[in-house]
Amino acid sequence: MRKIRTLRSQLIAWLAVPLLVLWSLSTVVDYDVARRFVDLAYDRQLLEAALDIGRQVKVADNRIYVDLPEVALQMLQTREIDRLYYLVTGPENEFITGEPDLPALSDPTTDRVRYYDEEYRGQLIRAVAVRVPVQPGSARGAVMIHVAERLTIRADSARQLIFGMVLPQALLVFATALAVWYGVGRGLKPLASLRQEIESRSHRDLSALPEAQAPNEVQPLIRAMNDLLARLSAALASQQRFIADAAHQLRTPLAGIKTQTELALRNAQSDEVQATLRQLHTATEQTTRLVNQLLSLARAEPGARREHATEPLDLGALARNTTTEWVPRALERNIDLGFDGPDAAVKIDGNAFLLKELLNNVLDNAIRYTQRGGQVTVRVVPDTRTVKLAVEDTGPGIPARERERVFERFYRLLGGGSEGCGLGLAIVREIAQSHGAEITLDAGPNGVGTAVQIAFPRAT
Repeated sequence: MRKIRTLRSQLIAWLAVPLLVLWSLSTVVDYDVARRFVDLAYDRQLLEAALDIGRQVKVADNRIYVDLPEVALQMLQTREIDRLYYLVTGPENEFITGEPDLPALSDPTTDRVRYYDEEYRGQLIRAVAVRVPVQPGSARGAVMIHVAERLTIRADSARQLIFGMVLPQALLVFATALAVWYGVGRGLKPLASLRQEIESRSHRDLSALPEAQAPNEVQPLIRAMNDLLARLSAALASQQRFIADAAHQLRTPLAGIKTQTELALRNAQSDEVQATLRQLHTATEQTTRLVNQLLSLARAEPGARREHATEPLDLGALARNTTTEWVPRALERNIDLGFDGPDAAVKIDGNAFLLKELLNNVLDNAIRYTQRGGQVTVRVVPDTRTVKLAVEDTGPGIPARERERVFERFYRLLGGGSEGCGLGLAIVREIAQSHGAEITLDAGPNGVGTAVQIAFPRAT
């Protein structure tokens, strides 16, 4: 698969590539300019050297010679940058002084100064030829002065010059890339804010994303996402209304069937008929419980618009009152149901109806699956940042490998010994998550039974 790069890296690539191309073109142009500049400077030095030699041309006893002091010769031959080669020829092209094998101009020229390139002693040289009259106005002709030097020194000077030009440009390109990187990061900050906004949301929060502070280029994306969230919210709401309406429609006939079954049980004479009616009554109770839990699940699911239904409440008082309501059911099964909580109020932000539904489902599971003579304890433990609601029982417990799966809808443990529909803990998790709480399952006291622990954030 093709690797998806970040938007910042793509922008940097699209900006850096033209910069590198322009830098490369600039390097080529700069090198050409540097070579021309170096050639011009060294050609002028060659010309100056040739003119200096020309000033020393003398005539004595009808003989032409060059009066160069020994010091001048040593300076020409031992220059700091590179030695110079020179050749002086007379009007008849006769040798006067210098390097006899130095390549001279092969074609006669009327130009006073002429530059040319040749090969000398296995190396390329650059030379200048200067025509200097022997004695102005004497009609004795002119001498040709050739001065040459190796081309390597020019190439070295050009490279040093171009290096001095290219290095600052490279640093400038690098600084520009860093500035672009920083600028792109600042420009993409609204996208980072949008990402953080989405990441920080609960999967239940389907409200529209804010677009007031977003750039014009990002606003169409936000509007498209808001439209998707609106359609998703409408679909979830429609699904919840369907479940709630269906459950409401089923409650009335189920209640009628249960009532008629109870009446029939009182009037039935045959043992076989009573057994059938008892099975029908049990099935009706289970179906009624399933319908009630479906209603609870519909209220607890995302999209039920409960965001404005929360308020500060005392979790300790709510847990104490709810536990008291389950005392008769616990006594029927000979179960010791207790409550342990602080006397002072413990405030959290929540929905009282849903929190009571949460605790009802946990207590129903605890009492339903705990054997007769067992214990169930409800605890409220406040902390600095959280308030922990725990329900501990001495029942058969939940294996560690199953503790995550029991939160799935309609999932039931095999061999539980009690009939259920597998929605209780799914409802508990939905309600806990809607309140920003964390729910965990663990073994009960001394490793016996089950401990359901729900940590709620304290009210600010």
